[in-house]
Amino acid sequence: MTQRLLLVDDDPHIRMMLCDFLRNAGYEVTGVASGEAALTALKQSTPDLMILDMGMPGIGGTGVLEQITNPQGQTQVPVLVLTARGELAEYFADKHIGGFLTKPTDPEELLTEVQRILFVESALPQSALPRKQESHLRKLLILAERHSILANAHCEALANAGFMTEVVHTGAEAIESVIARRPAGLILPLDSEELSADVVLEILRKLPSGKQLPVVVYAAEVKPYAWTFIDPRNVTRIEGRNSAAIARAAQTAIH
Repeated sequence: MTQRLLLVDDDPHIRMMLCDFLRNAGYEVTGVASGEAALTALKQSTPDLMILDMGMPGIGGTGVLEQITNPQGQTQVPVLVLTARGELAEYFADKHIGGFLTKPTDPEELLTEVQRILFVESALPQSALPRKQESHLRKLLILAERHSILANAHCEALANAGFMTEVVHTGAEAIESVIARRPAGLILPLDSEELSADVVLEILRKLPSGKQLPVVVYAAEVKPYAWTFIDPRNVTRIEGRNSAAIARAAQTAIH
């Protein structure tokens, strides 16, 4: 069955380009120009995914999300948000968003994110699984590591420890992924790119999705004074970058 997308963007050129691109990729796509039109379209049929621009006249993307989000933060349909990332943390902290992309949007990147979200959404929810199967589910971790070789080594060790890992490259991306993906834990180096670990933790602990999140922080070099700035709550410290040690720490910290 062809999967259906609802694309909401007030720019006619962007809307036409992205709709054509996604149709050529095999999706059934409906394009609308406003938040009001999006709500009308949702009443008529339920798409598999809504791609939502935030910066539109009228009620805009913010108004659409407010109307389709329940008190628990769940949206009526999966949503891929197109927005500037600077305002994500505060507004999206209590909403379960499928993903985020910046504008202008690269069509190939959009397609990759659409495929990822639809794959995740197609998985059977934990609540629908028999209790005896729950113990076999792999818990999702976010790993912030910009070096691909090291990231691959960590992912292999974490997979052997029973985790599924999603890799991001910067501290800012780690925050966004925690908000969007609601992982079981976060792993990041002390000197995470762009935002250091202490800043990432400071931001996360202010968000509902990050307040109690288990975090493993590892340091490439042993610098005792650097740990002074790390909030110790729900944080496991690892000196060095040994993948097996990081995986063991994740097993201990994340239940």
